[in-house]
Amino acid sequence: MSLENLMTQDCKTMNTLKPIICIIAILLLLVYFSACKESFLDSLDLPDEFELTHLPTDLSQMHSFGPMGQIRVIPKMHGGFYLLNPYTFPPTVPVFAMGDGYIINIEQEFRTVVDHHAPEEVQGIDYDDFTMDIVYSKHAGGYYGHITALSDYILEQAGEIRKGRGVRNQVKIKVTAGQVIGYVGPHPGLDIGMYDHEREHYFANPSMYGRDYRSAVCYTDYMPASLREEIWAINPRTAEPRCGRVAYDKEGTLAGNWFLEGTTEITQWSRQLVFVWHELYGDQIMIVDASPLVDGDGMLNDGLDPYSLFVKGNSPEPESITVSSGTVKYEVITWWRALNLENPAVEGTVLVQLLDAETLQYEWFEGKLAEEVSGFTPNSKIYVR
Repeated sequence: MSLENLMTQDCKTMNTLKPIICIIAILLLLVYFSACKESFLDSLDLPDEFELTHLPTDLSQMHSFGPMGQIRVIPKMHGGFYLLNPYTFPPTVPVFAMGDGYIINIEQEFRTVVDHHAPEEVQGIDYDDFTMDIVYSKHAGGYYGHITALSDYILEQAGEIRKGRGVRNQVKIKVTAGQVIGYVGPHPGLDIGMYDHEREHYFANPSMYGRDYRSAVCYTDYMPASLREEIWAINPRTAEPRCGRVAYDKEGTLAGNWFLEGTTEITQWSRQLVFVWHELYGDQIMIVDASPLVDGDGMLNDGLDPYSLFVKGNSPEPESITVSSGTVKYEVITWWRALNLENPAVEGTVLVQLLDAETLQYEWFEGKLAEEVSGFTPNSKIYVR
């Protein structure tokens, strides 16, 4: 039985264990599997330093680069690419190993083409969807998401792959920079994430995030300038860092991630609130209130949207809002309307106040201008770091 299955099994079904014994058992399992992972990584004889010397895919078949930090709830730790023709089936667009390393995990699930933009001949097609974890050094690694076919070499080396969302298949497959490891299409994008445990970012509440997320970095930082410039040629983001970012928390200010009081898990999506800068339009303040979403498996939120808002007038900056600022009003517009309409109407007002450095009072007044909002009502919510 996998660690995931053991961890998600309801303790109430473990009839021979009392709740406290169940908790102890889970903690012991975490320690055991953590030790196993460390031992496994030690067996790979990984280097201390590394460089990524190859592009991850054929850029001529990519529409654009996607910066890390997409903001739908808290910023995502990956970026990637959007395919020029995402409906190619069977998949033929190559995915390359960017550097020498080891593939240590492969996960396989399935998706279906459900997109009114897709040609009729691919509508409803089911396709494989692989995630692949790679380590490059003793402290850094990353992953590819939405690979839709594995290369023959990877298939041969991997052996039997157990299928299912979140089902991990530990492997030990050595790869070299430039080696074809898979293909993409008909999924519209290729996800690429990376972490470096020697470059952990500041988060006000680090315990809310996994270590890899806290250490999320841009894979382009590890490439020679010549490769980076090839990628920047299809990068719509002009703000620095060009590759995007995930960490916006600034101590004692409004900037960054907030969680509704009582939040205990990062997958409680509906309880998240962020005040950041848009991942593509890096000079534009963005507020995301994720309360319309549902908690749990992120796939459950397909078809649901948070309140994703641009600030009219683009001020004041979240980094400038402190306890001494008192109540602050932001007139807001849904982000895509703000981008596509010449004079979009204000759709509501966000009222915020930092009660202390780690506590925020928040209320969304849909359909109201700032002048129509006099103060908080009983509908306001308290968010914490």
